[in-house]
Amino acid sequence: MMNKVINYEIKNWNDIAADYKDGSLIIGNGASIALHQDFDFRSLKEKAEELKLFDEDIAKLFKEFETDDFELILRLVWHAKLVNNHLGVVDTLTDQAYKILRESLIKIVKVVHCSYSQIESELPRLYKFTKSFKDVVSLNYDLILYWIRMYGNESCHGDGHIYKDGFQNGGNIYWDWKALKEPYYLKPEEKEITRTFYQHGNLSIFRYSLNLERKIKRGDDVNLLDNIANYWNDDVIPLFVAEGTGGRKEESIRTSKYLSKIYYEILPELFDNNKNLVIYGWGVGDQENHLVTQVFKNKMGGKVAISVYKDDQDYCYKVEKLIQKISPKVEIEFFDSQSAGCWNNP
Repeated sequence: MMNKVINYEIKNWNDIAADYKDGSLIIGNGASIALHQDFDFRSLKEKAEELKLFDEDIAKLFKEFETDDFELILRLVWHAKLVNNHLGVVDTLTDQAYKILRESLIKIVKVVHCSYSQIESELPRLYKFTKSFKDVVSLNYDLILYWIRMYGNESCHGDGHIYKDGFQNGGNIYWDWKALKEPYYLKPEEKEITRTFYQHGNLSIFRYSLNLERKIKRGDDVNLLDNIANYWNDDVIPLFVAEGTGGRKEESIRTSKYLSKIYYEILPELFDNNKNLVIYGWGVGDQENHLVTQVFKNKMGGKVAISVYKDDQDYCYKVEKLIQKISPKVEIEFFDSQSAGCWNNP
């Protein structure tokens, strides 16, 4: 429990925003929940069970591998299916298991994910908030940041600001991410750049059987959820990290070139070179201590502002101790997640 003598000041965002201009931003699941309450669920596996999408064979898989990690089981079954296909092995049980898992994820996403139209009115505020940062890392695999980028990169704004995510027009990864800090075409109207990254993957990014990773090609982005379901075939699988222990999440990150590059190169840069950091909607805790360590491992001085929901003093105490154990020079302050000017708050 928290030392009751400590009383953390919970500030208003607009009172501290100037200190974080051109800094870095990490957004967690709380940011998505603030836009759409149906994102507030414990796990994909539990949601699948609630919707009665699993049969006894699928339930047995989770039990045999001693995990509740939906992404891990989906990936294992996909790999087994690929091996069978390459060897010419007919295995109807594996094929059926993969089909059920695939269809379950699509159904869950369509149940819990908001449509573009449901958050369209929020996009101007989300754009205004996120474009003030040089780097934005999402820990969510939903499409919220994708849609913010889409809205922000529309030419109608005319403010010289663009978002880059490290993928080229054809969906291939552009690996020189330092070059993303510069305008694409050296046009004078491209004045400011925000780099965006998905540390836990995204529904729009797919793994291929030949160890490739690509983002779905731009098409009808408004109906992207339907396009993703249509795009997913036996040779590709969505790249995302959903649940599991911190160790399991770190292992999943290491299986991906894209996620590993963010983990080892981008996270340590977020709080480096005198850049201040904002954390919004991420319930910083021991389960994701590997991410906290990567962000603060350079033990740099500087300021980090962390959003707090409803004056949660225990949370403030826990987070401060966790961060200062890694980087004692960090100056930590807390702000009200519902205060004016931050995220989608008017």
